[in-house]
Amino acid sequence: MRITFCSCWAVIAFLLPNFQASCQSPTNVKGWDLHIIDDSSSGADGVKLGDVNKDGRIDVVTGWEEGGLTKIYIRPESLQVHKQWPAVIVGKTPDVEDAVFADLNGDGQLDVISCSEGKSRRIYIHFALPTIGELGKNWDQEVLPVSNQLTQWMYAEPAHIRSRKKLDLVAASKGKDGQIGWFQVSKSPENLSDWQWHRISNAGWIMSIIIRDMDADGDQDIIVSDRKGNLSGCRWLENPGRQIKQKQPWNNHFIGAHGEEVMFMTMADLDGDGHEEAIVAERSRQNVRIFRNTDSKGKNWQERIIPIPSYVGTAKSVEVGDLDNDGIPDLVLSTNTYKDNVHGLVWVSGMDLRGDPPHYFQSISGIHPAKYDKVVLLDIDMDGDLDILTCEENYGPDSKGLGVCWYENKKN
Repeated sequence: MRITFCSCWAVIAFLLPNFQASCQSPTNVKGWDLHIIDDSSSGADGVKLGDVNKDGRIDVVTGWEEGGLTKIYIRPESLQVHKQWPAVIVGKTPDVEDAVFADLNGDGQLDVISCSEGKSRRIYIHFALPTIGELGKNWDQEVLPVSNQLTQWMYAEPAHIRSRKKLDLVAASKGKDGQIGWFQVSKSPENLSDWQWHRISNAGWIMSIIIRDMDADGDQDIIVSDRKGNLSGCRWLENPGRQIKQKQPWNNHFIGAHGEEVMFMTMADLDGDGHEEAIVAERSRQNVRIFRNTDSKGKNWQERIIPIPSYVGTAKSVEVGDLDNDGIPDLVLSTNTYKDNVHGLVWVSGMDLRGDPPHYFQSISGIHPAKYDKVVLLDIDMDGDLDILTCEENYGPDSKGLGVCWYENKKN
């Protein structure tokens, strides 16, 4: 029997045999209104946020894997968000898997980091030049030398590994030489040849990197979801706190789903107790898995399982937010449909999660042949409710898919 962790939730056991048969269609079959931000290239792969032009509105950076580009999208005023957004190419980045904002050199302007897998196997640093214009048109792109051909880079996240005053870059990869580690940014960040790489763990296929202080000791630890290999599952790496030890392998602590194919994960307070749960989309058995930390050191976890019904695609990512403004966090799930007649983007109300299973997955996308990526919840049209920002790359080297897009929440 699975262990539950909140008195308001019903006891969850193993997947009931008749569960899939009892849920053959979602509520709200039509789905939400779709708006395209950009579908001009091929293989949109991930969205990350940052206010690059300092206008108070959150902008988006995306890598186009097959198109070999990294682009920034400048969020317009609310009356213009339903149209395609102004965009600028910050660099040509073959095999790009992910792009993220960070102010690497401390000049107050967001730079961009692009991670490339495939044959490129390198990390690109795009420094924003001092003459940056309204749309961020001026960028200096360089390959980070120590990253070149080292491994198939998947994701990177800025983090304060050494101290709160020094920004470093956590990165991870996939494949036979898969690894997790951090780049020690040099005293002169623009001098990329002086950056150092410190490998702290092996990896199979990293899907998520989340930075948190998991053991409440004042430094930043690293949470990952790893979908392949003998370290697959959700786990976190303990920052040893001393600079010499930080450059050596870190202690690994499993959160859960060890041995399962886990995809994107998130950290959020789903049950409203003031502490974050680890929540992951798990592909092996088609579940959303929720792990509650039962101590202050991140060593003990209790699990709850939400089975994904047959009318929904194959699990890809999960996110938490209050979509219906009832004060209770809801779950959003993105999936791959593999061109099947199923729903790729769905949500479950937090109120429904408090009842007995089966839970009712409401459609956001409708039925669409899609390969959705990680979702971000953001009030894009600034009307007081959370919309769904994502990207969809479809299938094959020349299939454009929906590109960078968002679904409009009309709960208000």
